[in-house]
Amino acid sequence: MWISDFSITRPVVTTVVMLALVVFGAIALFVLDTDEFPEIDPPVIALSVPYPGAAPETVERELVEPLEDAITSISGVDRITSTSLDGFALLIIEFVFEKDLQEASQDIRDRISEVRADLPLEIEEPILTRFDPANLPVVSLALTSPKLSPAELTRLADPAITSALRSVPGVADVRVLGGTERELVIDVHPAALDAVGISIDDVVRAVQAQSLAAPVGRVIQGSIEQTIRLQGRLEEPSEFEDLLIPTTPPVRLGEVATVHDGAEEPRSGAQFNGRTAVGIDVVKSTDYSTTDVSARVLEHVREIAGTLPEGVELEQRRDELVRFGVRGGTATGRGRKGPPLT
Repeated sequence: MWISDFSITRPVVTTVVMLALVVFGAIALFVLDTDEFPEIDPPVIALSVPYPGAAPETVERELVEPLEDAITSISGVDRITSTSLDGFALLIIEFVFEKDLQEASQDIRDRISEVRADLPLEIEEPILTRFDPANLPVVSLALTSPKLSPAELTRLADPAITSALRSVPGVADVRVLGGTERELVIDVHPAALDAVGISIDDVVRAVQAQSLAAPVGRVIQGSIEQTIRLQGRLEEPSEFEDLLIPTTPPVRLGEVATVHDGAEEPRSGAQFNGRTAVGIDVVKSTDYSTTDVSARVLEHVREIAGTLPEGVELEQRRDELVRFGVRGGTATGRGRKGPPLT
C-alpha cells in the first residue's frame, strides 16, 4: 500500500523515476550483449568411462553401479543420471548450487580412486567434464558432397574452413565432427623384399625417418638472418615411392611397395539430410554477444561457400541467431502490448 500512497502523494518523483527507468532501459537494450544463458557455473559434472568390448549390461553391472554407490556418498550430490552403452559409461552428476565445482571434481576423483581396485582392469582412464553453456556451439554447419569421400571432406574442412572461421572476431573454437582422417597406405610386396635382400624393418625405419624436421643452421647476409630447417616430412604417395631405403645398393620404396591414399578405420560418422557429411561447430568466446558472433560467422560462411569446389556444399544446421530472432520478436510483441494494458 505504501508504494501506491507514495506515488499519489509524490507525483513528480514518481514521474521522474518512471522516465529514468524508460531511458535506462532503452539504453540497456542497445548496449547490453544478448545471450541465451547467463554467465554462471552450473553445478553439473559429467563422468565418462570407456570400457572397450563390454556389453551395456556388463557396463551397468561392473562399472556404473559401483561408481554410483561411491559417488552418492559425496556431500552436495543432488542427482545422478547414468547411461550404459556398448563399451561406454556416462554419469551426469548434479550438485546443489552451493557446492564448489573444484571441490566436487576432486571428491569424484577421490571416490574413483577408492573403488578403482574393484573396477574392471580393461577400463580406460575416466574423464571428468564440467557442463558449461559457453561451450555450446552458436552455429553448426554441414559440409557435404556427392563426389568426395569422407576423408576428402575432412581434409577440406580442416584446416581450410576451420582456419577461416577461427579468424572471425569472437570465435573461441571450431570443432570438426564425424571426420575421417587421411592415411597413406603402404602395401609391401614380400617377393620384392626378398629379391633385394631387405626386411620389413628396413622399410619401417625409412618411413619413420622421413618425418624428421629439425633446424640445421643459419644464413647471415648483411643485416638479414635466415634459419635453415631440414624438412623431411612427405605428404603425397608419389613422394613416398621415391623414398630411398638405406641399403647397399639403395632401393626406392616404390620398387618394393605400392603407396596409395587411404583413410583411418571410421569410428564415427555424420549425415545431413541423408547424405554423408562432416560437421563443423563454431563456439563463441564468453565476452562476445551470441547474435553478433553468429552474424559474423554466417557472413564468412557465405564467402567460404563461394570458394568451394564444384558439388561441395556448406550448409547451416543450427544457428542461435534464428532462435534469438524468434524469442526477440516474441519479447518485442509483448513489450508493445504491455504498456497500453497497464
